[in-house]
Amino acid sequence: MIIPNLMVTDMARSVAFWRDALGFAVTMTVDAARESRFGPEADPDASVFTILEGAGGQLMLQTVESLAADLPSFAGGLPDRPGIGIYLRDLSPDEVLTRLPEGAVLKAPETAWYGMRELFLRDPDGHVICVAAAEGPAPA
Repeated sequence: MIIPNLMVTDMARSVAFWRDALGFAVTMTVDAARESRFGPEADPDASVFTILEGAGGQLMLQTVESLAADLPSFAGGLPDRPGIGIYLRDLSPDEVLTRLPEGAVLKAPETAWYGMRELFLRDPDGHVICVAAAEGPAPA
């Protein structure tokens, strides 16, 4: 299983984005004292590491400061444009669009030649996300 771990600058803001706009649920958090909390006890507002579930998979969020503490060479923080893109299949682009904050959309929902309706957006830290759902059969 591959689980992306995205570096974030503001955990509460990032969790709110993934939870409220994309429908993910928080399953675990770890605070700065390395105390873990699960399920309803999880507190993303006080965490430096959060695991979320949604769209048939898991996603990890980790603060830049937390990663730099474990990996000093990362102390420089996030690049201007993070080099990762996430493709979330089987979420309705049109429904997600209604929940996005202003400025998040890179490309409005559009059906691609290969039969997927796609919405491109950025999360609060600039990670590129494509939300997609099949719309009819794939082309021959």
